[in-house]
Amino acid sequence: MKRSKRGLGWLLALLIAVGGTLVFLRSAPTASALFRRPDPQEMLGPADTVQPLTDSVGTYPVPAPTGTAGTVDGQALLDAFLSSRSYQLLGPCVTEGKKAEQSLRISLLDPALLGEGLNAELAALLRERVEAAEKAEEIYENGTFRAELLQEVFHAALAARLQTPENYLRVHDLSLSLSYSSGMWQLNNAQELADAALGAFGQAAQADELAASLYDAATADLPYMPLHYRIEENALAGPTPNPDCFGVTDDPAVITELLQRPEAQALIGGQELVWNAELELFPNSPIRYYLDDSLLVLVWQEVEARGVGTFSEVFIQDGSQFRRLITSEHWEEWKTTTDFAQATNAVLASGADYFFLGRNCGIGVYQRELFHYVPTCDICYVTADGDMLFSYVATAPSEEEARRFVADNDVVFSLCFGPVLIDDGVDVTPDFYPWGEVNEEYARSAIGMLGRHHYLKM
Repeated sequence: MKRSKRGLGWLLALLIAVGGTLVFLRSAPTASALFRRPDPQEMLGPADTVQPLTDSVGTYPVPAPTGTAGTVDGQALLDAFLSSRSYQLLGPCVTEGKKAEQSLRISLLDPALLGEGLNAELAALLRERVEAAEKAEEIYENGTFRAELLQEVFHAALAARLQTPENYLRVHDLSLSLSYSSGMWQLNNAQELADAALGAFGQAAQADELAASLYDAATADLPYMPLHYRIEENALAGPTPNPDCFGVTDDPAVITELLQRPEAQALIGGQELVWNAELELFPNSPIRYYLDDSLLVLVWQEVEARGVGTFSEVFIQDGSQFRRLITSEHWEEWKTTTDFAQATNAVLASGADYFFLGRNCGIGVYQRELFHYVPTCDICYVTADGDMLFSYVATAPSEEEARRFVADNDVVFSLCFGPVLIDDGVDVTPDFYPWGEVNEEYARSAIGMLGRHHYLKM
């Protein structure tokens, strides 16, 4: 059988047309068979997984705050915000043709949550500092907390909270809208995503403003916290009074204003004062006062029993401020009350009767020790807390009972005096008493306790 030359020539022509390479062709597929639209989940990332939100959600970028913070606390807020923000795709992406929707949850540091309870926390830190302080100047300036101290404790409180920013996160849910164009899935609401990812920190400078707002809220309406003073029982003198705390006026309105100061209110503790602006003061007599965070003293004179009554109303912070001092056992070494006051740094001092160990009078207690037992007068026992307790000559305790009474009631010293005039609000003035001139008009003095750490001397 002969082969056709024509057929061979066709084959050679085909070989020449394709450059000498033998190829085998099949029919071409349709256009729809070549196209495959990508899955948007590939651009978004895995669903239901919490991931740090740094610079993108999947392949979609998110901005960072612009600029820099200008304060230490502002920068600390910004750092905590950036390190703690995260996102989570809620469920798979829902695709319909060229459109897709993806539920998204973003977790951000919330300044409002961060500030909740910060005021109370600051107050607790301040109280610790107050309790550890030895001088008011370490805590207060012009009757308020020192600004440097407030900044210091606020910084400490804020820094402690920012150690666990996950405790102060708030979530923001949104839906990402995507559409397919130009060969890829485009994010339609990129601005909404950017706003949600920045929260309150669109610009770094806003972190400074937020820190300042937190400070203002945390330091507002802080309670007054007076330093607690206690004088050692064996101390011969107390702290030196602040000269700036003394004052003299002839205007009762000055005292009214003084009593509204926070340190005065802390000492008064809601008790009612004997002093009031309507008292009939002795003509041209001054009103003297002293106020610091441990002591309030008012001294005035008024018309009393056709004479002049000098009154001293006192509030102390601690019972140890109520002291007794014995000058000497020898007559020639007696000192004046002014001498006593200067030697002991007393703000207010009152002279008492003469005393010596051999005097045949009273139940004497000093430095918690019963050293003298001659129950011939009424006795006032002063406790470590500054309470005043009485025993009467008519019902005097035995020596053993007196020792037990001193121990059981934490008595520090006693005053041998009399008579008791008022006991627990009841007039108990006797018809007769060996001392005190109860039936005569005679210049005498008295001391009374009106409430806890509240005394009246006249």
